[in-house]
Amino acid sequence: MRLARPLIIAVLLAGTRVAGAESPGCNIQTLGELSVTMEGMEPVVTASIGTTDLPFIVDSGAFWSMISPAMARDLKLKLTRAPPWLLLRGVGGTTRPSLAQVHDFRFASYSMPDIDFLVGGNKIDNGIAGLIGQNLLRIADVDYDLANGVIRLMRPNSACSNSTLGYWAPRGPLSVVGIESTDLRNPQTIGTAFVNGVKMRVMFDTGAASSMLSRDAAERAGVPVKGPNVVFAGVTTGVGRKPMRTWIAPIEDFKIGDEEVRNTRLRLGDFGGSDVDMLLGADFFLSPHIYVANSQGRLFFTYNARPSLDPNASTSSEPAATPAENPPMEMSR
Repeated sequence: MRLARPLIIAVLLAGTRVAGAESPGCNIQTLGELSVTMEGMEPVVTASIGTTDLPFIVDSGAFWSMISPAMARDLKLKLTRAPPWLLLRGVGGTTRPSLAQVHDFRFASYSMPDIDFLVGGNKIDNGIAGLIGQNLLRIADVDYDLANGVIRLMRPNSACSNSTLGYWAPRGPLSVVGIESTDLRNPQTIGTAFVNGVKMRVMFDTGAASSMLSRDAAERAGVPVKGPNVVFAGVTTGVGRKPMRTWIAPIEDFKIGDEEVRNTRLRLGDFGGSDVDMLLGADFFLSPHIYVANSQGRLFFTYNARPSLDPNASTSSEPAATPAENPPMEMSR
């Protein structure tokens, strides 16, 4: 298998044209629409393998899509060894996946023959078939409106190259964040935010239930990582098998785009396998409407409701059976 081969797809639906915000002639075509169900803090959509509809988590932090080992067995997929250079690194350590080829995969409005999936890891359970990663998401711009239960794949025309693509908010206010250029091995959506005025490299990661700041980055920003106001928040797992301990710490100021949250709390952890300082997880995605303009290298967002960075933060010194909700966070411009 050639994991890095170009993705060839067939569009089944022509889509709907949506007027752009400012440039004459700018139109944004809806290529496909996915209904999203939040299973806990996981955005779950339906995709099909052959004639079987299956639940997948949309994981914008995954560089490639995955199928669980159990599902691969159920579907009788033939597994092959991954290339020697391919290791999955993340929360809980590293793991070496296998590869499986799916001959008939359907996702949103696309029919995708002979798609390679990774098989392995310790992240997929609870009846979930797998993860939809960036190799499938970055075929277009991605419009995340999780608060209203939908993800859309969008394609602006050439007249939109300098246009503001927040089509749902033509009169604003709209925040804009520059995102880094991508390639097949580094396709994640990565931008910049500020914690206590210190610049942070952040990944927009729908596969992370809670937003999280690395403890090294927290120390750079003057955030206390020990002390009476820092509480243990339990453990979490990810790709690897080793659980990761997390804490909740007070944050004086968090700023992204034109939006600012003061006097809030944020989860801290020593997440590995990444050179980013912070993950903006599903808790963050549930507050704003976010348009990831891969076509422009920009991200546009507006808030549907008061933003949250970690609604499930524990306030106990031990792992919480029922995590407490964060106090409300005020926004200022």
